[in-house]
Amino acid sequence: MSTIKSARTWSIVVFGIALLLLAATAYAIVGSRNGLTDYRSAFGLLGDIARVGVGALVISIVVLLYSLKNRQGTVYAAAATVLLAVLVGTMVLNQAAPPPGPLINDITTDLEDPPVFHAVIPLRPPDSNPIEYGGPEVAAAQRQVHPEIHPIQSSLPPPAAFERARQVAEDMGWDIVAADASTGIIEAVDTTPFFRFKDDVVIRVRPSGQGSRIDLRSRSRLGRSDLGKNAARITAYEAEFEKAG
Repeated sequence: MSTIKSARTWSIVVFGIALLLLAATAYAIVGSRNGLTDYRSAFGLLGDIARVGVGALVISIVVLLYSLKNRQGTVYAAAATVLLAVLVGTMVLNQAAPPPGPLINDITTDLEDPPVFHAVIPLRPPDSNPIEYGGPEVAAAQRQVHPEIHPIQSSLPPPAAFERARQVAEDMGWDIVAADASTGIIEAVDTTPFFRFKDDVVIRVRPSGQGSRIDLRSRSRLGRSDLGKNAARITAYEAEFEKAG
């Protein structure tokens, strides 16, 4: 009888641990998105949850096997194992690491004359990264980390290219802050889906030969590294622009 009671007790314990880790994960995500905690603390908490989750998953599997043998507490042990496996698996699959090389959070298709932000400046919190481009040092870091980034060349005349550039930005879900056809400048804010980080984007359309050249710059407001997000954003934009016609 004591063995059966022990199996049920351990099953309930691991189920409680699984619920506790899920609650902590929800707090880290919701708290970061709503300003209840800063993103550094949220990232640190998620790291701790992942480490504890791995250990708890191993224990829950052992408890599940024990409970199956004694036919007590199986539902709790099975539920804990599933919850922990999903939690740990999701964190592992979504774990992001910066590309090898210098840390960078400001990516542009024009390293010599990067587009300049104006309209988004009033929207940026006081603790945001500097809006000014970092110059040759940042350009050298980008060449090393993201050599694939380049301008978009289009056969469209500038007015048509500008309209397509604006439409693609809207289709990608960016919040358009300013769009001035006379200067060829579009400024927007893109919000990441998970932690709701806001990154600033500026698009510049200029004449180039018989068509147009479209340059972009994507800048993270927070963090020393963007984990490759800005480069991925520009690459995705280029693909959408070319697919649009």
